[in-house]
Amino acid sequence: MSSGLGWADPLIGVRYRRDLGNGLSLTAYADVGGFGAGAHIDWQLLGTIDYALKPGLDLHASFRSLNFNYTGVHAGFDVHMYGPIVSATFRF
Repeated sequence: MSSGLGWADPLIGVRYRRDLGNGLSLTAYADVGGFGAGAHIDWQLLGTIDYALKPGLDLHASFRSLNFNYTGVHAGFDVHMYGPIVSATFRF
């Protein structure tokens, strides 16, 4: 018997990136989904400050807010998670 639970949701998302020059940029991302297909509703917002340290290496400082509301036969979740993210992107 498995203690895990999984579901898939349709999502609609948008992303916007603004180059500020000197390797700096801003990124905003948002999506909404669920629509009763899996979760009742889910959404997330993400704002990022990006810095291209050198070709192939970008650094990111972000804040993310993620919310989902799921009610199933065996479980129900109403979760809102949020907080900072520090990350890097390596391209090769």
